[in-house]
Amino acid sequence: MQIFMTSLRNPRVLLLVFYLSSQTLVGVAQKNRVYTAQAGVMDLSSYSYGASEPVSLVGDWFFKWHQFVDSARVVTNQTLIPVPGNWHSYTGSSTLFSQDLGHCTYGLRIILPDSGKVWSLRLPPIRTAYTLYVNGQVVTRTGQVATDRSMKPEISAKVVSFQVPGKEAFLLLHVSNYYYAYGGIWKSLELGNPAVISQSRERSLLISSFIVGALLIIGLYHFVLYALRRKDRAPLLFGILCVLAAFRENFNSESLFFLVFPEADWVLANKALYGAFPIGIIGITLYLQCLFPGTISALARKSIFALNLGFLALVLLTPPTVYAAWGTLISPLATVECGYFFWIAFQASRQKKEGSFILFCDMILLTACAINDTLYQAGLIHTYFLLSSAVVIFTLCQSLLLAIRFSTAFKRTEALTVELKTANQLIEQMALKRQEADRRKEVEEVKNRFFSNITHEFRTPLTLIISPIEQLLPPPGKGFSVENSVLQNTLTTIHRNARQLLQLINQLLDLSKLESGSLTIQESQGDVVHFLNDLVNSFRITAETKRIQLTYQPGSLPDQLLFDDDKWGKISYNLLSNALKYTPGGGSVEVKLHAEPMQAAGYLILRLSVSDTGTGIAPDQIPHIFDRFYQIDDSRTRTFGGTGIGLALVKELTDLLNGTVRVESEVGKGTTVTVECPVRLPYADHPILNATPSQTLWPELPPPFVAPLPDKTAPVNETLPLILVVEDNPALRHLIAAGLSNTYRVITAANGQEGWQFCLAELPDLVLSDIMMPEMDGLQLCRLIKQTTQTSHIAVILLTAKTASESKLEGLSVGANDYLTKPFDQRELQLRVANLLHYQSTLRKFYNLQFSKPQTTALPAYENAFLSQLYQVLEKHIDDAKLSVDDLALEVSMSSRTLNRKLTTMLGMTVSEFIRNYRLRKAADLLKAGYPVSETAYMVGFESPSYFGQCFKDLFTLSPSEYIRSVLSEN
Repeated sequence: MQIFMTSLRNPRVLLLVFYLSSQTLVGVAQKNRVYTAQAGVMDLSSYSYGASEPVSLVGDWFFKWHQFVDSARVVTNQTLIPVPGNWHSYTGSSTLFSQDLGHCTYGLRIILPDSGKVWSLRLPPIRTAYTLYVNGQVVTRTGQVATDRSMKPEISAKVVSFQVPGKEAFLLLHVSNYYYAYGGIWKSLELGNPAVISQSRERSLLISSFIVGALLIIGLYHFVLYALRRKDRAPLLFGILCVLAAFRENFNSESLFFLVFPEADWVLANKALYGAFPIGIIGITLYLQCLFPGTISALARKSIFALNLGFLALVLLTPPTVYAAWGTLISPLATVECGYFFWIAFQASRQKKEGSFILFCDMILLTACAINDTLYQAGLIHTYFLLSSAVVIFTLCQSLLLAIRFSTAFKRTEALTVELKTANQLIEQMALKRQEADRRKEVEEVKNRFFSNITHEFRTPLTLIISPIEQLLPPPGKGFSVENSVLQNTLTTIHRNARQLLQLINQLLDLSKLESGSLTIQESQGDVVHFLNDLVNSFRITAETKRIQLTYQPGSLPDQLLFDDDKWGKISYNLLSNALKYTPGGGSVEVKLHAEPMQAAGYLILRLSVSDTGTGIAPDQIPHIFDRFYQIDDSRTRTFGGTGIGLALVKELTDLLNGTVRVESEVGKGTTVTVECPVRLPYADHPILNATPSQTLWPELPPPFVAPLPDKTAPVNETLPLILVVEDNPALRHLIAAGLSNTYRVITAANGQEGWQFCLAELPDLVLSDIMMPEMDGLQLCRLIKQTTQTSHIAVILLTAKTASESKLEGLSVGANDYLTKPFDQRELQLRVANLLHYQSTLRKFYNLQFSKPQTTALPAYENAFLSQLYQVLEKHIDDAKLSVDDLALEVSMSSRTLNRKLTTMLGMTVSEFIRNYRLRKAADLLKAGYPVSETAYMVGFESPSYFGQCFKDLFTLSPSEYIRSVLSEN
């Protein structure tokens, strides 16, 4: 018993119970829907008289409103009405608050398969009075039909038998309804041979009796539980609910009660049925309040009591035409009440209260069936049996819940014993781990490498999720206004990267389940060729984006096989994903599927091979590619990202399926991975589950969002700072560029090598670079920038997923000006960029100002090595008036453009201005030493003394003569 209860505590077991219950209910609802009456005629010529199931007489019947007519006149009328159903369309009353009072004639012509047979007709308990004619002869009556309120209603389910001489039978029903709010034949009639109809009725009576008996026994059992432990009122309230449910079941369907008491008063029986509903809602409210004290608010409790007590008074004091109509209006409110109960169960489940998950699952079913009952009472649907089934399931599960509570109250000591036992086991495990210190050290190294890689894989998508969200958030004090296109692109980026994170997490969870042994084989029957075709098609967009030819070649396979669609899907997904990842643009990926018979009867070997024309794998690395967290290229400059768990998952899933996996590869030519696993041919009684790829397993990710950059054809302000963004992830690269492009000029590079070429060619003012990139990582790029004369002045900010202090120190040691970890705030990035550029601008102004102060004895030496080299060249050619920009650039091994951009960034002046200002600074020293103005002009490379005087005054605001006088006056 304890094992059974422990199993049912498992949410998966409970969900399986609810799933099987729902499938059973659906099967019952669909078993008789084979023949349908068309235009008042039901053709049963193909029906076998000896069939084991009766025929439901559903479809369009002949109909005559407000008249009792014979078969000839009802056929002549040519008016049709659906059965089962009500007659709203003829009364003109509303769907909810209806007054379907009146009388009518129903007719149905039946074409039978045989003549001279005895047939039986099963009539359900209809809340009205009717007379049944078969081929003009009265067969049975229920109540007393009339054209006014003199009729006598009655609830009675009947089975009648009659012999049909020929092959046609015409059913004629005279129906009266002047006492109930809703009129019509609400439940279908069943036709068949007497034995089948009798068996069908006995089965219904048996089920109804079983439900009533089980509910009464369960109620009595919980009364006894309450007597043993009076502190807990939950068993008492639940026992009352069980008795009330049994009482309602007696009056709700074809039951032994009306068979034993055929003369039961129709009015009282109907009031009993309707009165049980509000009392049940009040009982459930008290029961939940007892289970989880404080969860139901006082206002909600009082509102529920007032509403249901009011309806109960309406049932007791008014006729059926009133309270039945109002009941249809009250039913939606009762559904809302069930929804409130569902919310209470959900809150209790979130708080992990004992038994809350069982109640939560119960309330899902009960709420759905309450909605079904509401729609049925309104005449919108005709699935009338679902609520009774839900009540039975609800009762059984709540019995389990109370049994668990009752058992827990007396087993606290046992729980403590189990905890101590668990603690001892943990201690033993820790002792074993200490004995394996050497092996653990090796494992830790692998894990550290794995977490280093997976951190990078997680932080980039997180940046692309967080940064777009922050762009949508308005600044403090401003309203929220986002363009639809920006919102759509932002949400697309968030959705894609969230799904990417979900795939990574799902793979980790699958590995965890494999390690714990909780992942089992679950076969389903389906078309494996179509299954793999759907999976391959989900990669079409990725293949087209990379210009890769993706082909699928299935062999000749049986239409249906038994295979584990979840495991095969994950294996195929990871193989295809790897093949597309390592295949360059213009390559091809080929998927083949074949099957071969095995010696064991009923089994096949299913062979899946995925071939690509990618980079290939070295022979010494092939034995390790299926190891967990193994990376063929584990450096920071690896070309392809990943976590090293995809192929490990493929290997372990293949082993679970008793299969094999092998790899054939050649470096530079491509790789072929082949998986072979046994599958079974379906057997006769195996259910068809139609296995298809799950959208949650390999979702078709939307194309990556590329933020719009400024139009290159538009005029560009060349005075704006130039920023280079180096990032291998295209979405993140464009996101950063888009965020900076409104303030600066921005260029982008996909890796460190490309970024270095841009640095040499464009000399940007600032470089934003990721660290882990293909071909050249960010640290190597930063080191090159800072150690190369042409680029040493460029500011560098490193963006990376590595947050450890050692990583930051490594980045700063190679000369990085700043270090920012992912995920980062876009505003923080923009502020850091602005601060660095402002610092460079301040330095430029400072050193530019130093050139305009003749008092300074030494020339400014910002970036000493480079400026010292320029000073030496200028000193060597100080008197050469023909020294040009190209000559100076040639002396320092740069292009004139590169030299000009470097000096503009460093000192805020062009090369020509630098040469002229240097000459003028030397001239100031010469004038101070006593040289004449004309001689000084020629000594520093000016061909005209007058032009020298003009330039000198422009720089120092003094003419050469005034400068000499000022020097003499100071001396």
